[in-house]
Parts: sequence; C-alpha cells; structure tokens
Amino acid sequence: MKHILKIALPVTALAILTGSCKNEVEDVFDLNATQRIEKMMAECDQKLQDSDFGWRFDYTPSNGSTVNYIMKFEDGYVTMENAEGDTSTSTYKIVNAEGPVLSFDTYSILHDLADPSQPPQGTGKGGEFEFIISKVGQDTLYLKGRKSGSTFKMARAPQGEIQHIRLQSNLDVDAGKDISFFHALSGNNSQVGVFLGAEGKSLEILSSDENFQNIPVTFSDNGFTLATPILVGGENVSKMIWDNDQKTFTTENGLVKLNEVATCPFNVGKTVQKLLSTPYLIMKGASASATLQLVEFAKDFPEWKRLEFFINALGQVETLQYKVGTDNQVTEISREQESKTLNYMSCIVNNQYNLPEWGNFTIKRSEIIDDDQVTFVEGIRNGGPANSLNSNLFFKKIKGIFFDTKGVSVVYRNGLYYLISTSNPKMWLILQEDTLPVPAMIIPKLVKQ
Repeated sequence: MKHILKIALPVTALAILTGSCKNEVEDVFDLNATQRIEKMMAECDQKLQDSDFGWRFDYTPSNGSTVNYIMKFEDGYVTMENAEGDTSTSTYKIVNAEGPVLSFDTYSILHDLADPSQPPQGTGKGGEFEFIISKVGQDTLYLKGRKSGSTFKMARAPQGEIQHIRLQSNLDVDAGKDISFFHALSGNNSQVGVFLGAEGKSLEILSSDENFQNIPVTFSDNGFTLATPILVGGENVSKMIWDNDQKTFTTENGLVKLNEVATCPFNVGKTVQKLLSTPYLIMKGASASATLQLVEFAKDFPEWKRLEFFINALGQVETLQYKVGTDNQVTEISREQESKTLNYMSCIVNNQYNLPEWGNFTIKRSEIIDDDQVTFVEGIRNGGPANSLNSNLFFKKIKGIFFDTKGVSVVYRNGLYYLISTSNPKMWLILQEDTLPVPAMIIPKLVKQ
C-alpha cells in the first residue's frame, strides 16, 4: 500500500493543481512533483488569506448537527466564530499527507466537536480537525474529512455572513434547529410578527392589519438593516445588532429585540377553515424537538409506517379476514368494504404478519379559537395497536401536539400545514394534503382455525 501511495500522490496533486491553479505548462514541467505540491499548497494558503470577510464553513460532525462557522486566515492563525457567538483562535497549516491537508493545530471551538469529554460522553460529536483539500474553485474549497471521509465545502463569505447565519438560525423553521415557530420584534409592550423571507435575506413582517410585508435586509459586521423601517411600540426600527449576551438581535438602544413567542401576535390567515375542509393529510415532517420524540418512538415501534389524519373524510373502510398456516403463511379469506365518515389521527404499524393496522385516535370535535387557532378534542381509541401506542411515552408526546388542550396554531405555507402546539411552540407537525386512499383504511381480522 505504501508503494501505491507514493505513485498515486503526484497524480492526485497534479489533478488538483491543473484544476485550481494557473495553467502554465512551463511550471508543470520545470518543477518536480514535490515542488508542484508545495507550490499548490502555498497558492491555497494565499487564497485562504485573500478573502476580506473570511470563509463560511458548514460542518456536520458524524454524531451531531451542522455547525456554521466564519473563519478568517492570516499568517498561520485562524480566528473562527459560530452562530451562537462563540469565538476562538487556532494555528493552522497546510501539509502534504494524502494530498494537501488543511490542519487546525491548536484547541478551538472546532475541536470541541471532537472532544470525547463532550456529550455524548466517551465519543463526543465525532468531529475532526484535519481536512483533505480535494478541489479548489474560485470562491470554494472542497474538503474531505481525513478521518470520516465526509465531504464539505468552505465558501468565500460576503460581508456580515455570520449575521446572515444567525438570522437564519433564529428564524428558519425548516432548518432542523431547536427553535420556537413564532418570533416577534418586541418592545414597549408592543409586538410585530416576524417570519424569515426568501434565502434568509428578507423578513416577512406581519402587522396588526394581518397583512404580510416582505422587507429585504442587508448584513453588516454587527447586525442587519431593514430596507424599509417598521414601527414597533413607537420605535422606528431599521437597524438591528447582535447582542452576544442575550443571544439575539436588538436595536442599538436596546428597546426592541427579536424574541421567541408562544403564538403569533396577529392572525396568519383563515387557516383553520382551510385545514378543516381538507379530508386527508399525511405527516411530512416535524420540528427538531418533535423529531427527537419520533426517532425514539421508531426504536420502540420499528414496524411504524406513517401518521395520517382524517377530517370529516368519507372513505371506504375494508375488513380483511385472513388465516395463518403452520408455516406463518398468510391466506386471505374475504374482504368487505363499507363507507364511513372518518375523524382520526391514525398511526399505521405492521403487525407480526406484516399486515398494516390502523391505531386510531378519534377527533371528537374541533373547537375554533380564532381564524388560525383550533383545539382538537380527543375521543375514543380504536384499532388493534391503539392502546399499545397510547402507552408509549414518545408517541404520547407526538399525539399531544395535535390534541393539545390549549389548542394548536395553524400556519399554511408552500403547500404545507404547520400545526404548532400552544403549550410548547418548539413542538409542531408538518402535514400535507393528499388524495384519500381507496380503501382509506384496512382492518385485518385473524380467523383462527
């Protein structure tokens, strides 16, 4: 293997060199293999140092979630900052190993992810601090973890990119971050609803007239500026700065800040009636907090298939009678269908014979609180797996979102319904309308011989 590496290394380095550095034929032939690699490493180092606002590095360790960094390189040192406001400085170098390797040498916030003393205890988050430079573009370095083999990108950052990352981390409900669904600009006993706009570079402002206004934002080193000022509690708000102590954005005078709220200050539309007129929906996703519960539930119920919702749905319910032979072979005896009006939150799991069974939790009634808020009152349970599902702690937390006694807020965006628990705005389900299946559900009944 050592002999193979000695032969392959110059070829790999040459491919990188010709793809990323100047195409000067005389340099290729005038320099030996080692000199070419050293020249290429020097050019990569210079590229790292030439970015005025540093480089954005979105890194996902093997046992953890993505961490976003801004890194600035200069004279063998790299300063780095993450979205949470943690900073550190490390030495770095580019060495010749399996090709050019970017190595972060002294302990930093990047090394935290590789520290086995950090949770989960004994393994940490599975991070690393040596990365093979596999390709160099004009504004992008393509990296590969030397230990994990996972691929990453380091992109040239525009001004204020760390503030862009922070705004997204605070507001992007689809990014898998553990955040509340609703946010507001709050100050002087007044609130204005705030949602993230396209590409995280604008804000959707919801005011008391219940209309959305899309306002572009520009980022600076310490915050962002709204293209159009908005009025919050008598304050004309145009510039927000990052407060590292409060871990949020505030106005320069501190009177208005961006914070999490349990419900939106104003109605987001007539979303409840839209939802109640949708006969059949399937769960397409959930918040980060709810997803953790689903992951644990799936460990207890590996035969779990999906969650679906019937709201005043007129559907066909099929009763399947079957028998099982001594070899566990399933034989169908008969099928009968009848029409029923279905009002259920249903969890489908396969039984021991790999036949789907519906665990149904009845929607006894819906109590409309507001145009965008409703309470679903839970009724009786039916279906084979319903009782065992109901005794599972993780499933009960998921069911508790939909049947929250304080109600759920209903937000409709991009063809999806978001049902957000009023009791815990970090818990929500994402539902999508679908065509009602035929039959809508199947009730398997074992006939013993």
